[in-house]
Amino acid sequence: MKRWFHATLLIFLIVFLSSCGKKAPLEDLTLALILGIDLDDKNNLVFYEVNPVFSAGAKNESYEVKAKTIRDSRRLFDALTTGEVTAGKIQVLLVGKRILQQGDWFTILDTVYRNPTFSMNTRVVAVDGPVSEVITQHPEEKPQMALHLKALIDKNYDRTRAVKGTLQELHREIHEKATTPFISEVKKGKNLELSGMSLLDDKGKYAQFLTVPESSLLLMLQNKKRHEITLTIPVLPKEDENNIFHKNYISFAANRVKTKIKPGYKQNKFQFDINVKMNINIVERLFPEEKLNNNQLAKMIEKQLKKQIMDLMKKIQKKKIDPIGLGLYARAYQYPHYKKIENTWGRALAEADVNVSVKIDINSNGAVQQ
Repeated sequence: MKRWFHATLLIFLIVFLSSCGKKAPLEDLTLALILGIDLDDKNNLVFYEVNPVFSAGAKNESYEVKAKTIRDSRRLFDALTTGEVTAGKIQVLLVGKRILQQGDWFTILDTVYRNPTFSMNTRVVAVDGPVSEVITQHPEEKPQMALHLKALIDKNYDRTRAVKGTLQELHREIHEKATTPFISEVKKGKNLELSGMSLLDDKGKYAQFLTVPESSLLLMLQNKKRHEITLTIPVLPKEDENNIFHKNYISFAANRVKTKIKPGYKQNKFQFDINVKMNINIVERLFPEEKLNNNQLAKMIEKQLKKQIMDLMKKIQKKKIDPIGLGLYARAYQYPHYKKIENTWGRALAEADVNVSVKIDINSNGAVQQ
C-alpha cells in the first residue's frame, strides 16, 4: 500500500511541476538563433539578434540595439519583434574582437549562465571585424545564417581545424588555472570563412591568433584529433622551386596521431618533453619521387613538423598562455612545484624548457606513382 502511495505521489509531483511556470504558444514567440556582442567606436555595448522568418523566400530578421547588459538588451529586442524573445534556441554567440580585447569582458555573460533555458551547447565564436558584418550577411544558396555558422564550426571541428567552443567549455576553461581558453574565429571576406582560433589569457582577454594549420597542430598536441588531419608543408629548399606551382610542397593525411607529454622540474623551472608519433598517407607530392626516398621524406617531414610545433610553442610562451593544457600535466605529476605558482602559471610556462620530437611512419604513397 505504501509503495502505491509513493508512486502516486511521484506521478502527481511530476505532472504538477511540469505544468508550473509560464508557457506561451509558439506563434507568440520569437526564436533567437544568433546573439552578437560588440563595441561601437565610442566603446558602447552593442547587441545583435538574428531570428528566423518562417515564410517562403523571406530572409532572417536581424536587430541591433545598444544596452547596458545582455538582459537589458532583451527588453529592447522585445520592443522590436512581433513575439516574445526566447534564448533557448540560440545556436551561436558571436563576440567581436574589440570585446575580447577587454580584460573583464567575460562577466557580461553572467545572465547566460544563470538562465536555465539558455543552451550550454551554444557555440561561442570570435569575429575578426565588426559583428554587424556577419549578422547582416545572407549567404546565397546556403541554410539560414545560424545553421550555416554552426555547421561551419562543427564541420571544421570534425576535420580537426576548429573547436566547438561551447558556453560550457568556455566556463570551464576560464575557471581552470592550469589551462587557458580558446575559441574559433571567423571573418567576413567575400564570403564568411573560418580564419582560425582566438587564444585567450587566464582572464579571457584576447592574446594570440592562430591560423587554421596552426589550430590543427594545437589540437594535435592536445590529443583531440577527430578524423584524419591533412597538412601541407614544404620539404625541399625554396631554391628548388623554380616556378609558380610550389613543387617543394607535400600534403599528407595523418590517420593515427599520438602525443605524449612528459613533465619534469629541474633547476627551478618546469620542463616538458613532447613526443608526437603519427602514421601518414601521402595524398599530394609535387616533386619527383627520385628526389627523396621514403626514409628521407619521413625525416624531412619530421624536421618541418618539429619546427612548426616549436614556433607554435614560442608564440604561446611569449604570451604567457597555455591553450595546450601543459599545466594539467604539471599539476598531475609535479604538484608540489605547481602548487607554488598555480596563480601565475602562464609566467611559469613562459620560463619552462620545452623539447619536441616527431616520429613519422609513411603507410602509403598513393595509388599511382608519378
